Amino acid sequence: MSQDIFDEEVETARASDEKQKEFDDASKDVDFILAKPRGRRWLYHMAYENCHVDRQSHVRGDPESSAYNEGGRAIGLALIEDIKARSPSAYMKMLEENAFNG
Repeated sequence: MSQDIFDEEVETARASDEKQKEFDDASKDVDFILAKPRGRRWLYHMAYENCHVDRQSHVRGDPESSAYNEGGRAIGLALIEDIKARSPSAYMKMLEENAFNG
């Protein structure tokens, strides 16, 4: 019985370590993209222009287009939240270079 509990604890610790490794790897990916002005410009364009996160999604009288726009907006918001969580300073730098000076 105690061996089963120990095995469960070991498995839980492994899963936690694996999740942390995945988070760290993804953070390195975000850092790589945001390390250069070109990457920050591309990501800003994707989130704010293509996914229109700062604009209204609603299309009057066209619920299908509204839903489509909201799907794109949701992707853009997820990108931004991921950047903010992993590298807040790079997010601010991206905004400084593209939103405030662009």
